[in-house]
Formats: sequence, C-alpha cells, structure tokens
Amino acid sequence: MRKLVILFMASLWLAGCVLQPPPAEPDAVDESSAPAAENAPATLILATTTSTQDSGLLDYLLPDFTAQTGVDVSVVAVGTGQALKLGEDGNADVLLVHACAR
Repeated sequence: MRKLVILFMASLWLAGCVLQPPPAEPDAVDESSAPAAENAPATLILATTTSTQDSGLLDYLLPDFTAQTGVDVSVVAVGTGQALKLGEDGNADVLLVHACAR
C-alpha cells in the first residue's frame, strides 16, 4: 500500500512538472468595431427613485461624472415601478432602483 501511495504522489509531482504551452495572445482589437467617442450620447438619461434623488447622492456624484466623461446626465426621479417601466420601454439609458424582486 505504501508503494502505491508513493507511486501516486510521484506521478502527481511529475504531472506538475510538465511544461504548459504559453497562453494564446488575445486577438488584436479591431478599432473599427469599437464605438467611437463621437457616437457617445451627449446626455445620459438616468431613471431613479425619488428617495435616491432626495438623498443628495446624485448631487454629489454627477458633477464629477460629467467632468470626467463630458456626458451630461438627465435625472428622471420617479417611483420604482415607473423607473423600471422607463427602462423596459427603452426611455432611459441607466436605471438606479432598489427592486429586489426584479
């Protein structure tokens, strides 16, 4: 039994010593398929809840976001259900809601 365990351990050790081929290099990014910065929306529509708007969080975050990206954010503060509906209908670019069930 002891010889079998030693043989098994030796085979595991040898298997770990086998050289692995280097990982394949990722394909070069085709810049023609990447969205151009000029195609980015000038205004982003953010549908959120009134509680998020009233908390002051967006007033704190959005000026920095706009300064870093150059994208203005139009906030639509409504109830959770209405915000989700705006997203489902494609009338908002981003949703910030607290709907655990969805």
